[in-house]
Amino acid sequence: MRKTHLLASLLTASTIILTGCAQFQSFRKPLPPLESFTPLDLNAESQTVEYVSKIESFVVVLDASASMDEKYTGAVNKGYPKFTVAKDIISRMNNTIPDVELKSSLVTFGHGFFSPQKRTATVYELMPHSKALLDNSLARTVAAQGSSPAGDGIEKTWSLLLTSGGQNAVIIVSDGEELANSPSEKIQDLKEMYGDRVCIYTIHVGNNPEGNEVLKGLVREARCGFSVTADEIASSENMADFVKKVFLTEVPKKQVAVDIDSDGDGVYDKDDECPDTPRGAIVDSRGCWVVKGVTFDYKKWDIKEKFNSNLGNIVEVLQKNPGLRVRIEGHTDNIASMDYNIKLSQKRAQAVKNYLVAKGIDESRITTAGFGFKRPIASNDTEAGRALNRRAEIVPVK
Repeated sequence: MRKTHLLASLLTASTIILTGCAQFQSFRKPLPPLESFTPLDLNAESQTVEYVSKIESFVVVLDASASMDEKYTGAVNKGYPKFTVAKDIISRMNNTIPDVELKSSLVTFGHGFFSPQKRTATVYELMPHSKALLDNSLARTVAAQGSSPAGDGIEKTWSLLLTSGGQNAVIIVSDGEELANSPSEKIQDLKEMYGDRVCIYTIHVGNNPEGNEVLKGLVREARCGFSVTADEIASSENMADFVKKVFLTEVPKKQVAVDIDSDGDGVYDKDDECPDTPRGAIVDSRGCWVVKGVTFDYKKWDIKEKFNSNLGNIVEVLQKNPGLRVRIEGHTDNIASMDYNIKLSQKRAQAVKNYLVAKGIDESRITTAGFGFKRPIASNDTEAGRALNRRAEIVPVK
């Protein structure tokens, strides 16, 4: 009998608790719809200028850790999870970018304490960008959970950008809280690999100023880019300004349909990765002044006689421009260690310098640098690609 009374009491208490919870849920105020956003049509802004892309590729690195599930206390979409606010801000950016030629990729980090092997996710690889691609990919991202291995997310961009030969932007969207796995060191690695070809931009979607300072620190580490908060770029006008600074450059509208070659090297400005090469210099398909036709055998740095006529072009340009100073840059394929290839690439650069000095060019006008396999221009997965990467380039020094 005593057990029966005890069971009845427990059932009654449970019913009261569940009823109370149900009543509480029924009176909870539902969140309003996400704030509407109308992107500005940037190419309709002016009759005299049009925007074209100043970068080739961008990667969005989105924080999907547990702290992003907390309610956002800022102005834009207040009360929604930070993760929802972050995805909305990315979508606003995406729909403000005009129809210019770009590649994009989306990476997330977080994803749960019990799945360490899945702490980052490449939602999609670097590919030609479209608004539908990024918006649909954002919709597929999983709920925010787990720790914040931001360093791993940044590291992903290192390999993703290998197929991008131009300028790149990495856009980190996060609350900046407890970012783990050495994100600053991974930024350094990224800069060592891509140098001035990559800039870092951060968007703070968080409630703590300390998190914003952490993100600003990543930009300082990159020495290129800037930081903003979600609220600062929430409006159509401010988002348009952000997109202009990150993605675009202005050209006169009358020039948009015209192929222009400002430095006269045979490569149009829109495709020229090395502008301002001196007149008469022989360039490759990228518009970069190269030791044309001169590639090196595997593990070799000697210059073959059959390439002397090509080197003669460099001598001729330097003789016609006595004030011109240059840097000879040596490069390798990716076989063997980086340390070995750095030394090998330095020997290749020095071999070209020795040739030029022997032809009467003052050695004070020439410096050298070796980059190993840090800057490939072709795939190292094939012999043909590796042969192209075993090269030397000439860079004017201002």
